[in-house]
Amino acid sequence: MIEITPPGETIALISFGLSMMSSLVRKAVLDKDRMKEMKEKIKEKKKLLSEATKSGDAKKMQKEQEEFMKLNMENMKYSLKPVMFTFIPFIIIFQWLQGEFGQVGTVVTLFDFDLTWLWWYILCSMISSILLNKLLKIN
Repeated sequence: MIEITPPGETIALISFGLSMMSSLVRKAVLDKDRMKEMKEKIKEKKKLLSEATKSGDAKKMQKEQEEFMKLNMENMKYSLKPVMFTFIPFIIIFQWLQGEFGQVGTVVTLFDFDLTWLWWYILCSMISSILLNKLLKIN
């Protein structure tokens, strides 16, 4: 049995809205082709590093390791770009949610599991993010 209280409905809507905002920002900011290219480069570098490790060539292994780490850092920096646009709105809304629903207790009961606002938000956010990313074709 599923029982959603009015605060649970509000939290679900807010969760969906934040997921939508995050997905749209990711779609607008990230270049799919560049991400794919970076992943391929990392995959190739990982393969070369593995081969160097197996061959026991310390100099080649060190060189490949440095290049692998450089590519990984570049990829991480690029993939964190959307956070610049979403961080402050998320913080503001989370502060409001905590103040508004922090003392409410159970906002949803799912199959005899009582969920507080935070757990309900996380569940709704995960589900809506997966659906929106599929719909918007974001990897």
